[in-house]
Amino acid sequence: MKSYAWIIIALLVAALAVYALMRAPQGSPGGGTASTTSEITATFYCGAGNTIQATFASRSVALILSDGRPFSLPQTISGSGARYESTTTGADIVFWNKGDGATLTDSATTTDFRYAECTAARIEPSSTSGLDTYTDQSRTFTFAFPTAFSPAGTEQGYSTAWSAGATTTGMQLAKIDVSRSFEPGTNFANAWFMVGTSADPSAVATCLTNPVPYPNASTTNATIGGVPFTELTYGGAGAGNRYDTTSYRTVKDGECYAVEYTIHYGVFENYPPGAVRRFDEAKVQAALDAIAQSFRFLP
Repeated sequence: MKSYAWIIIALLVAALAVYALMRAPQGSPGGGTASTTSEITATFYCGAGNTIQATFASRSVALILSDGRPFSLPQTISGSGARYESTTTGADIVFWNKGDGATLTDSATTTDFRYAECTAARIEPSSTSGLDTYTDQSRTFTFAFPTAFSPAGTEQGYSTAWSAGATTTGMQLAKIDVSRSFEPGTNFANAWFMVGTSADPSAVATCLTNPVPYPNASTTNATIGGVPFTELTYGGAGAGNRYDTTSYRTVKDGECYAVEYTIHYGVFENYPPGAVRRFDEAKVQAALDAIAQSFRFLP
């Protein structure tokens, strides 16, 4: 009988242990498991200088928006990612976090999209004056960019926006915006640098080939940070606008990575005489290509 008693006790202890594991709290960007005592902090960059400082506790998140507003939201049920929502009266504040992405909505307004697409990252001053270092929250890659450029949020979830001209789905991982003020008084509209990836079998199979049938496309070999890439250049046009893209592609761990930038400008001949100057395309391209050349995968 004693042996049976010990068996019953052991089973009870095991059951309690399983129950405790199942009740472990959720927290951190992406809804990963966190301890009941630790807190995880992250900065989400949303573009145009807007940010969200987030501190994740066991079942809540404390937010400080770049406009000064603070929120403390409890975690609620979510079918995907982690959802935090205010339970007080008044405006309904919802903070939804999945992976490195996040979105904040406020029921009091339908026109404020400053925090609609945000991406968690670690941005620190570089050892080179005038540059900052961008490291993704998961510490997969890093690159340097001019402090005059703006970290932006990425499109949430899977889409074709992971690379210019893509027809397969993937995810945007990082984005840097360059505003018109970089070349004022010219036909320069804006530009952006982006890191994206896709594990779609079709995207991986065609990763190193031209994704769009533009007649001016070209393909060459390149090396960035000791890693072989294929450099693809192609351009598009529409409604008096031009879009020139340089995309560095490589396959790593079964995924196609695109480290690329796009320059958007208006057709100079469409402007009234003397209205604008031609923008310095070489200057813009050099600044963006320097970002791409600084890209490194982290071990």
